[in-house]
Amino acid sequence: MQPSRVLITAALLLAGVSNVMAASSVDLGVVGVITPSACTPTLSNNGVVDHGKVSVLDFPESGNKALPTVTLQLVVTCNAPMLMAVKATDNRAGTALYPWPEYFGLGLARGGEKIGMYMLVMGNASADDVPGIVIDSYAEGRWSNAEDTYWAAGVMRTVSSTGLAPLPLTTFKADLEVETTLTDKKNLPISDEIQIDGNATLDVVYL
Repeated sequence: MQPSRVLITAALLLAGVSNVMAASSVDLGVVGVITPSACTPTLSNNGVVDHGKVSVLDFPESGNKALPTVTLQLVVTCNAPMLMAVKATDNRAGTALYPWPEYFGLGLARGGEKIGMYMLVMGNASADDVPGIVIDSYAEGRWSNAEDTYWAAGVMRTVSSTGLAPLPLTTFKADLEVETTLTDKKNLPISDEIQIDGNATLDVVYL
């Protein structure tokens, strides 16, 4: 799936069902493709969603605190038409308020308390400035419509036209909505300032 990574495959040859006939050797192949093409991802505002200071007085009396949704633009530029997708990795894994892959973590308070979570929604996708639909894949070769759905960590996303197959493209563009939610204030040590510290990596995957 990723030609920039070496794939190690092993083939076990079985001849018949008898132990006498069983092969006494195994082949190991090292395969892959080195491509001259490459893609570079960028995010608007340097990929930073800054909510500034959030006063505990602005929290509801009970329940979680939703912060304003912020939209960034994701652009992937390739130097030749490529089949590609983008995969999100949560660099604060295990710190999200709820343990679901659609929820990305915001780090922990000083006592190990979970601060909250954020979610990503991709929309307005295009391939070479032609509007398309967002598709995603949990497994190689299996794609589904992901328009207006939350993007889970570890899932690849790209754009399609009318079907569910990735398009070769030189420029991929999409809006990336970031929805941040803080936990109930009773769960936090509110006598101290708490640093909101969400962080994720978006990797280009060559298909």
